[in-house]
Amino acid sequence: MIAMYDSGLGGLSVWRAVRASLPGWPITYLADQAYCPYGSRSREEIIDRALTVGRYLISQGATILVVACNTATTAAITALREEFTLPIVGIEPAIKPAAAMSRTGRIAVLATEYTLASDRVKTLLDAHAGDVDVLRRAGHGWVEQVEAGELSGERTRALVRRVVEPLMDENIDHIALGCTHYPFLAPLIREVTGDAIRLYDPAEAIARRVGELIRQHGFDSQADGYCRFITTAPDAGDMALRLPQLIGQPFPVESVPLA
Repeated sequence: MIAMYDSGLGGLSVWRAVRASLPGWPITYLADQAYCPYGSRSREEIIDRALTVGRYLISQGATILVVACNTATTAAITALREEFTLPIVGIEPAIKPAAAMSRTGRIAVLATEYTLASDRVKTLLDAHAGDVDVLRRAGHGWVEQVEAGELSGERTRALVRRVVEPLMDENIDHIALGCTHYPFLAPLIREVTGDAIRLYDPAEAIARRVGELIRQHGFDSQADGYCRFITTAPDAGDMALRLPQLIGQPFPVESVPLA
């Protein structure tokens, strides 16, 4: 079983890519909405949540764990790999392909403040963007708007424009999305950028990596693509309401408190 988790609903952008790439595999998705957003929490808190969620998902039969959250990957991927022996896939901003494909030598990375300030992003920049100017911008309020299902309202549009419009004067030609919530706002981003600027969403790369690990480890699924959705919030109704909007179909949602 493929297990994936995020602080909330943003990781569903990764779920879509994995589901499309591996339709026969059972997937369990856990949204840690009781602690969302992670970006305002300390590294120690995020690591503690990651280990708690990891233990639970392994107890439910996970054979691959996908950390479908940039902030959790940044803070906790090392701790997870030290604690657990199953294959673990993290996610990071698509700085490498954006920098490699840039013609102007200027790109932007949109992510949470936590991710942008992390050593992980610094390492990516040092390794892959030495000759490229990288503008780092935080999407303030974007995560909360996606969690609320406000993907196209005027408040969300204003929040997106506030960040993206100034970039249009910076001669950038690629934008790397560094938060799994942000792909759900891609239509609003493109309202500002048009087709001249390419958006990089790492979800498909994550799906390819999961497929590679399945083959490398010889995992075999006899299931029929069963999907399970879990929230740590007390009320599962809100997540159930959002699923058709975010992934195009309804599913039952369980509430599982994880302390």
